[in-house]
Amino acid sequence: MHYTIWEQLLFFFLYGFLGWACSVVFHAFRTGRFVNPGVLYGPISLTSGLVMTIAIVLIADYAVRYLTQFFLTFVVIFIISSMGGVLAERTLGRKLWDYSGGKYFALGGWRGLVRTLILTLEVLLTVHLLHPFFYLPISMLPELAVQIIDAVLLFALLCDLFTLSWAVRAIKTRSQFALEVSASLQDLRMTWGSRLVSAVRDRIWKAFPEMADQPTPGTGFGEPKEGRIFAQGVSFYKIFWVFLICALLGDWIETVYVGLQVGYVMSRSSVIYGTFSLVWGLGGALFTIVLQPLRERSDRLVFIGGFLIGGAFEYLCSVFTEIVFGTVFWDYSNMPFNIQGRTNLLFMFFWGVLALVWVKAIYPPLSRTIERIPPVVGTVLTWCLVVFMVLNISLSGMAMGRYLERMDGTAEPSAIGTFLDTQYPDELVETIWPNMRIRS
Repeated sequence: MHYTIWEQLLFFFLYGFLGWACSVVFHAFRTGRFVNPGVLYGPISLTSGLVMTIAIVLIADYAVRYLTQFFLTFVVIFIISSMGGVLAERTLGRKLWDYSGGKYFALGGWRGLVRTLILTLEVLLTVHLLHPFFYLPISMLPELAVQIIDAVLLFALLCDLFTLSWAVRAIKTRSQFALEVSASLQDLRMTWGSRLVSAVRDRIWKAFPEMADQPTPGTGFGEPKEGRIFAQGVSFYKIFWVFLICALLGDWIETVYVGLQVGYVMSRSSVIYGTFSLVWGLGGALFTIVLQPLRERSDRLVFIGGFLIGGAFEYLCSVFTEIVFGTVFWDYSNMPFNIQGRTNLLFMFFWGVLALVWVKAIYPPLSRTIERIPPVVGTVLTWCLVVFMVLNISLSGMAMGRYLERMDGTAEPSAIGTFLDTQYPDELVETIWPNMRIRS
């Protein structure tokens, strides 16, 4: 995938701002107030912008070689962090960060090993999950518009750097125009930062109103009172975690089962990133919502409910994939007592047994385990995972749709199409969904 120099420059400013905003939110959770995470006057992180831009360009040349991507991204983060640390120390006369205490497995004192590994994973997730959705609107902009935006942002950045350099040298004669631009950037940073912190704080306090009464120093926005239970009852948070856990475990169980049958490991995932089977996840969520009220009723009733609901669910999933994508992921036409090849009585019997085991034995301890998650951590983590799964499912659908276009010869050249062709080639799609068949 080839990006023009103007697109790369726009990526630098975009991810520099997002990196700054994420740092603001992170410090807000720790201190409860706005803390500027950078040294510039404007709302931008040079390190984040450089790392993301270089990673995007490098990863484009290693589309499906994920270990190579991870190693290169790790090296890029370490080098840029080290260079930034050395430059800041020599210009400001002090270290902005220091990992030499040994607590973080320091790499030369400039970057902790554990933190670098975490940042590497964060960068890769951003490149693979968020970047396509940022690149789509950018690719639609006229080249002249991108150049104008870049020129304005670059001018503001140069004024910012110019004023900062003169301030560090403590020289009185400075460019008045550059000072005015930097003052405007500083006001913009304070305004955006304060509003961002206020928005996050208000959202947390709305979810946990008891925290707003007695926020204490060192606890960010405060802590919820004891006794507050996360995801209590059959709530959205509980259902989402059930969906996620069932999707994960269901994929692993199916992978082992199929592997023992065919003699090799075959992907059973429904999405590109991660081992998640959406059918298992949705099935677990559906069983929880519909059958949980029957927990105290007879086992026979739970079994019949699972038998009927499981069969109908599997049938509808097959219809959905065929109508939307024109593909078939399973076909039971060669099995006795099948219903149009989409499900059969044997598997419906298995659904009934699974429903009985789920409602009576698995769900109760799983529910208690989910409710032990700290409320604030659980809420934030849940929404992060919701965003991850939404992006993951969306990209998987886009990659599958583009693959089908390539197969029937209707793929038209476009910026996003070229991106999908490069990032998700035929061999990758066929590896992730080996049983996918195009309905003739």
